[in-house]
Amino acid sequence: MFAHAGHPFHPLPAWPMHSADPASSPEADQADLRAHVSRLRELRPGLHLHSEDGCDLRDQTAQAEIGAGLRLVVLLEGRIDVSYGLTRVALSHAGAGASAALVSVAERERFERRARSGVYSRRVSLGLTPAWLAQAGGGDGAAWPDLQRFMHEHLATRRWQLSPRAAVIAEQIVHPPGLAPLLQHMYLESHALELLGEALATVGEGEAAAPGASAAGLLPREHQRLRELQAFLASGQADALSMDAIARQAGVNASTLQRQFRSVYGTTVFEFLRECRLQRARQALERDGITVGQAALLAGYTSAANFATAYRRRFGLAPKLARARV
Repeated sequence: MFAHAGHPFHPLPAWPMHSADPASSPEADQADLRAHVSRLRELRPGLHLHSEDGCDLRDQTAQAEIGAGLRLVVLLEGRIDVSYGLTRVALSHAGAGASAALVSVAERERFERRARSGVYSRRVSLGLTPAWLAQAGGGDGAAWPDLQRFMHEHLATRRWQLSPRAAVIAEQIVHPPGLAPLLQHMYLESHALELLGEALATVGEGEAAAPGASAAGLLPREHQRLRELQAFLASGQADALSMDAIARQAGVNASTLQRQFRSVYGTTVFEFLRECRLQRARQALERDGITVGQAALLAGYTSAANFATAYRRRFGLAPKLARARV
């Protein structure tokens, strides 16, 4: 169990760190873990804050299992690349201002963060459990049905450009004034609540025109269709199908499917399919000890070198190192 400033921190168990640097050591991984833990704070039971301003020192991938709740990621500058299950949230600051993503984690799921040596980020992350939301008044489905629907759509994602005021608030969280511990805790909590106010306000936007529509502007039956399609894609049955064939499987045309899929999962159909295939290749390397060439074919690559490049970019280490752990 993590701890910060005397408060237990529950949402993440110890993070397995997999470095892409062959010279990496368990001691270096543990030092990275301790540095990460030092920036975690439990503001209230069920409301957790993490902030960071700096460069990653080496290539590595950190993983953890997280519980149900909402996850808010705010990027002020730089780049960040994380995944919740098969939903990837890659944010970058390209002159467009601060950006944010809100992800609904409706069940226990794997979280993964990919770090690259020398990549800078200034960011804030907030985690909210269902219990905290219920205590704050968000558990009343009659009072806030949009939020309830969003919370029950596993890995549904909302992305937006942060307002100037919210960006200032996030900057103040990253670099708070030097206050006494109690006052600083209250300062951070109040600022976190303001950030959450903007994030939760995005959940119901643009839905009034479609009675019964959900947080992504889709009807419940459309969300059900997308969930069924997501399971179909993850099963491997669609690996060799064209976009038109996948759309026929879903019962819609290709352009509608792409638009709806991106609105809910924050990625394209083929990006999701590529992620599924890479995940299956990774599991086969680590669990079954297949060769890198076999893993490349499993992931849809005819070139083992191209597969190795894609694998390292995605998971932070070479596939031969994953196989070496078997």
